[in-house]
Amino acid sequence: MPTAPPPPFTRHPASLLTACTATLLVVALGGASPAAAADSVSYDFESPSQKLPFMAINGFGRVLVGPAPGGKSGQAARANLPNDGRSFKSELVIKGLDAGSHRFSFANYLPGDWQKRDLDTIVAQWFSTQGDGEGIKPVVALSIHGGNWQLKVHWMTNGEIQETVIPLGAAQLGHWNRWTFDITWSSAGTPGSITVTRDGVTVGTHRGANNYHRGEPPHFRIGAYRPGWRPEKGPAQRVGASEAVLFIDDIAITSTAPGTRPDPRPTTPGTDAPSGSPTPTPSPTSTGSPSASTQASAAPTGSTSASTDDTTAGATPHKTNADGTSLPSAGVTGVIATAAASVAALAAGAYFLRRRNATRPDRHRPRP
Repeated sequence: MPTAPPPPFTRHPASLLTACTATLLVVALGGASPAAAADSVSYDFESPSQKLPFMAINGFGRVLVGPAPGGKSGQAARANLPNDGRSFKSELVIKGLDAGSHRFSFANYLPGDWQKRDLDTIVAQWFSTQGDGEGIKPVVALSIHGGNWQLKVHWMTNGEIQETVIPLGAAQLGHWNRWTFDITWSSAGTPGSITVTRDGVTVGTHRGANNYHRGEPPHFRIGAYRPGWRPEKGPAQRVGASEAVLFIDDIAITSTAPGTRPDPRPTTPGTDAPSGSPTPTPSPTSTGSPSASTQASAAPTGSTSASTDDTTAGATPHKTNADGTSLPSAGVTGVIATAAASVAALAAGAYFLRRRNATRPDRHRPRP
């Protein structure tokens, strides 16, 4: 008596396995592709295995990772500059960004014993390396001068560097500041924009030229830099000055649409606004015209000190949410490993189904 053909999944188990493998690998690679975005990186200093950016250090300054101060949980990076006649820069450097639009967010903390002096301490800067760039100024720099935050923006007109200074309000010591910079870089024929928020409140804006339109796209540096302490400028600004120490944490960089502006967090009573949020400070909109804390304990893993500006970044890609926050990405390796495990499970299932049908030959015979 003729027997009915076996079900399709027992006739060609190899074909089934091949098809499933191809499908899973396509899905795996498609799901892994967002993690390859070079312009989306973050550093929270919590994992000893995370490769951190390279360091730009001149003199005997340090950038170390240890417990965060000020009641903040977890780890943070501590940058320091000793007043030793040589040290003037201790920064983390993140390169590889394009000349488009980005959101830069980070937190920083000035200890309660921070010395307020009439000199600039740059805590974050965007630097465009020039072919003849000896002594060139950063295109954008966030600094503390005396007891106040300020933003300096530079551009070039007829070969001359122009500058505008935007006040960002008083600095609060012993407080974690949450900064967001939404930056669209200008081009030779298109104005750019900068929107700055601190603790969810917009504290400064700039519209117009915001870089030199030559050389490399601006890259990001964060830490401590005192240009007045460069050895060639002499000892005048060092006299009576104490060591500069500050903390940084929660660095995140994401690509954005041009002209993106942050969504301010709620500041009304009963909401989750950060403590110590500043009162909004009226700040100018530039049109482009000239106008001592405890020692951290652990050194960052995978970092490299450098005494020059020619540093490159090693970064861990992260996926980003719609609000600009970032989530760790599994990456290509993790997704493909998951796909391989799924393929193995399907192969085992196909094998046991075939064996079961082979041992039950009367399963598909018609009943008499």
